[in-house]
Amino acid sequence: MRPLEKIFFQYGIFISKYPGWFLIIPSLITIITTFGFLKFHTQDDIWDIYAPINALSRVEEGHLKEFEFPSGSHHYRIQILIQHKNESEYIFNKRFLNEIEYLNKFVSDNVTISDGFRNYFYNQLCGVYCEESNDLFLSYLQAILETNDDTFNFKLSYPIGQALQKQIFLGYSLGFVNYTNINKNDINNFKLLILHFMVDQNLPNSKILTNELENKLINIFSLATKASKHLKYEVHSRRRELEEQRKITLKSLPYLAITGGLLLLFMIVTLVDIPLYNSQHVEAFFGVISPLMAIITSFGILAQCDFPFSNILTVVPFLVLTIGIDDAFLILAGWRQGSSTLTFSDRMGEALAKSGASVTVTSITDVLCFAVGLFSNIPVVQLFCLYTSVALAIDFIYQITFFTAIVVYCGKKQFKYKSEERSKSIKSNNSSSSSQDGQISTHKGSFLELLKRKPKKNDNKLTFFMKKFVVFLHWPITKYCTMVIFITHLVLTIYLCTKVTTEFDMENLYLKESPLTHIARTLQKFVLEESFVVNFGIDKTPDFYIPEIKSLFDEMLHNLETLPKYSMGSIGTLVWTRDYDLLTQIMEEEEDLWSPATVMKNYNDFKLDKKFIKTKVNEKGEEYIHNFWWQITYHKMNNFMDVEELLKLRRGILMKYSNVFNISSHHPLEKVPTESAASAPINFIQTAISAVLLMSLLVLLFVYDFGAIISVVLSILSISGGTVAYLHVWDVHLDAVSLISILLSIGFSVDYSAHICYHYFTHIEEDNSRKENKSQITTISKDTNKRFNIPESYFINNGKNHLHNNSTTTTTYKKIEDTFTSVGWPVIQSGLSTVLGMIPLVFVQAYVVDVFWKTIVLVTALGLFHALFLLPVLFLIVEDILKCTKSTKVRMIEMNENKH
Repeated sequence: MRPLEKIFFQYGIFISKYPGWFLIIPSLITIITTFGFLKFHTQDDIWDIYAPINALSRVEEGHLKEFEFPSGSHHYRIQILIQHKNESEYIFNKRFLNEIEYLNKFVSDNVTISDGFRNYFYNQLCGVYCEESNDLFLSYLQAILETNDDTFNFKLSYPIGQALQKQIFLGYSLGFVNYTNINKNDINNFKLLILHFMVDQNLPNSKILTNELENKLINIFSLATKASKHLKYEVHSRRRELEEQRKITLKSLPYLAITGGLLLLFMIVTLVDIPLYNSQHVEAFFGVISPLMAIITSFGILAQCDFPFSNILTVVPFLVLTIGIDDAFLILAGWRQGSSTLTFSDRMGEALAKSGASVTVTSITDVLCFAVGLFSNIPVVQLFCLYTSVALAIDFIYQITFFTAIVVYCGKKQFKYKSEERSKSIKSNNSSSSSQDGQISTHKGSFLELLKRKPKKNDNKLTFFMKKFVVFLHWPITKYCTMVIFITHLVLTIYLCTKVTTEFDMENLYLKESPLTHIARTLQKFVLEESFVVNFGIDKTPDFYIPEIKSLFDEMLHNLETLPKYSMGSIGTLVWTRDYDLLTQIMEEEEDLWSPATVMKNYNDFKLDKKFIKTKVNEKGEEYIHNFWWQITYHKMNNFMDVEELLKLRRGILMKYSNVFNISSHHPLEKVPTESAASAPINFIQTAISAVLLMSLLVLLFVYDFGAIISVVLSILSISGGTVAYLHVWDVHLDAVSLISILLSIGFSVDYSAHICYHYFTHIEEDNSRKENKSQITTISKDTNKRFNIPESYFINNGKNHLHNNSTTTTTYKKIEDTFTSVGWPVIQSGLSTVLGMIPLVFVQAYVVDVFWKTIVLVTALGLFHALFLLPVLFLIVEDILKCTKSTKVRMIEMNENKH
């Protein structure tokens, strides 16, 4: 017996004597930790938790925060997306524009917003954005319609329009535009119009004002959609994003009760035994209660420690519940397979010796595999791995304490019934048996055989089935088919892994029936295909009075706006230096036009847009432009992999000029999902390598066998690789969301294989102990033979008796048979219960949840194949190869002897 098994054997004896404390203490801890939920809070800001901690976009975003317009850092934005109810229809006409203008005017002039102390109109809330209000934008469109775009004063071009010699940026407000055939960037219609309502966050009680305005806008435009014959109005905001993501949790958690009920029913059905007092129905109930207690405890502790909850953590209770029940099956199997001739305490020790050790190995591997994810650079992955590893660790503790104590109480009751039944049977046998004391029955063999024979374990139909299954595995056709399937699986995995992409859609963050799903799809299509506006900020205004510096800046601008595939050219660039260049052409006779003081004076005199610049005053008291920002619009991108390509190209250009200009560029969608998805493959590879090394160390520590290490590593690589590959076929890409599930697959993949490997490879020590017992019994047999003059044929372990004469080492076949009769059925129960537990989640139509249950189903299917077919077949094939090698050597030796 191994050290870990000895510990659990002694622990089983101890808990059998004092089970009460192991029930009371976990129960009290669970009750106490519920007070941690008083500090429960959530963090569902996808723009933060899904972005890599070391993402360059975080730094770039921070540099642009001092500019209000590119960052919106001090204002809250509410967007109203307006489309025709038949989305293929254009909406730029007088009738529709009048309807939109009426609604906008109603909000501006008639809607009051209260913070509980005073009432505000919208134009008192919009801060610096009041100068670029929806009123001005709609008036511009009305002017275009009235002039029929025939005058030079009003020009509808995209993304920058013209109004009375002033540039109007349309890239944030018009989408799905129709270009004319006259000029490259002139448009005559559009299918999407976006109104922007802003709330200054520096106002007192700004949060209350924001929520009040947003609620009123939702009501107004919801009624407008119903009343309008042709147009529909959809409200989009940061708060709605968070609310719709939380709905995933609210919809999923009720299904946890259904999952618990299904698993309880499954346990009851599969644990039925005859006579009925052998059935483990009470244990089944507490097998569900124990992991639920672990979930409550872990979530309470983490909430008390001020760790937030996120909607991605919705799947953690389902995971813990299924894994907890898997462990329960093993512990219950250990009790069922215990010898009925032992005392109750010894039987409890025997039950925990193997099952407890096996559960410990898999629990430690699961916990540590998820703990590896704590070193990920994506906050949501860290949060998920923290919650999961803590919950699984506590579930393991509750399994070997609380649940095992339940098994003790139920086992005592079962033991009592069996003792009463045995007493009745003995009395019945005593009344009918004949007195043949002192004689040795030739039908049973010698009494010494009874001394050496292990107490017989309960043999039932499941054991018979497992033995037949091992026979089936031994068939050559089974070995052949298993290896063909495995090789095919490897080839498919390698091929499909080369096809895996990091593509991501923003709609994946919401329930499919959520209104934001359509909004996210619309905005993503609009932004990527037509108006991907990148903001650039320069840390310190260059010395433009030096011609070489100004020339370098213009060259850099040209390179940025002429990037291949995605650029619009100069028509997509809005930068004040271009406008100032035009002024310098008018004022050619003046010198020193690019000196800081002159630039500032002309900037003010010609009323250039001050939102693009930040000014300071020098020692002489002169105002100058300290830094500034500009924007370039890109288009024709199909997905976020194109965004990643654009990002790399743009950063490459900025890096080229970084020794002269300190420039940061940023678009919100580059942080999430672009960089978060781009970091997913690196995170996966690092985690997979770490998990393989960690698992190898743990298997070596617990099993002490290099064959077990090879088996487990093979399972991890095959299952986790197969999961990534088949998820791709199942329309799941490698992104920040799926990365979490794939990390789960690495930890979960080894469970079934670890159970099989542990029992198979620890069988070797049992072989050695049998050898020692066998030699001792043989010695006793010889002594008895001399003393009583009993023929050698009475002893089954003599050299002449071949009835049970095995080789000195137990065969692979026998070890596999013992392994399957011990843990084969519990492993199958675990797999079936895991898949069963995922069924309710199929009805939660959300990508986050879909990825989880798809991953679990794949991991379970692949895990069962590896544990029940591949590994046993490989063990048998290795034995066949060794036998062939040995027989070849024997033949060669015999041939050499014959020659001599």
